Amino acid sequence: MKLDMNAVWSRGVALVRENFQLLAVIAGVFILLPTVAMYFLIPGMEQFIVPGADPEIVQEKMLEVIGPLLTYGLIGSVIQFIGYGAMVALMGDNRPTVGEALSTGAKSVLPIIAGFIIFLVLYMVAAIVIVTPIAMLAGAVGVPGLAAIAPLFVIAVAIFLMSRFSLTMPVVVVDHVYNPLKAVKRSWDLTGPNQWRVMGFWGILFVAYMVISLLLLGVFGVLAAMFGSGTGGTLILGLSNGLISLAVAIILSGLVVAMHAQLSGPSDRQISETFE
Repeated sequence: MKLDMNAVWSRGVALVRENFQLLAVIAGVFILLPTVAMYFLIPGMEQFIVPGADPEIVQEKMLEVIGPLLTYGLIGSVIQFIGYGAMVALMGDNRPTVGEALSTGAKSVLPIIAGFIIFLVLYMVAAIVIVTPIAMLAGAVGVPGLAAIAPLFVIAVAIFLMSRFSLTMPVVVVDHVYNPLKAVKRSWDLTGPNQWRVMGFWGILFVAYMVISLLLLGVFGVLAAMFGSGTGGTLILGLSNGLISLAVAIILSGLVVAMHAQLSGPSDRQISETFE
């Protein structure tokens, strides 16, 4: 089946609109609150994204809080994965209650984390395979600048892998495939026939997201800087990042459900309803 990007977008937006109130509550609890909490639990978090900040100072500050950053980051990621899973379940064909959606989201955390680890392993292997020969070639011919093209290939591979892994969550949540290897393979198989269209779809959305988020964070970063490093500045940055993350989570969940539904075909529930 050929991927219809317009249909995916339209269906994804429709799913979000139909379930917006429940999605907003779930995203508020599992996406917004953990993001805001991170800014208050980790000292100096606001310094990491203030426009014009000295990169060396940012790196130094990050090393100082690396312990809390990893600890709270891991806890926050688990909470957010539950939220993502619940929203995907809520918009799937199974039509669960909110309680059932949250339960499904909790069950999906370990398979999703395992799938993410598989992605990281493949990404690192691909990066080594790409960077090593290019670096050796650059050294052999005496053109150090040749090595500069390696990151471009690595980024391309990362985007390719992310697009092929993009349906892992709906496969786990909607299809109830809790084996991470099978879930990743299912996502790979579903996106395979349309891999370039899938990659283009997510690529366009990623560029749009980066432009919009950078503009918004730049504005809120300047506003937060006016309040200094106190509670006011921290709250502004936490809320702005949290609200952006909330909006992205809701839209992304709707889009992956819509894409999964289109590429996997009608579910058993839809087929049975057709003949009722």
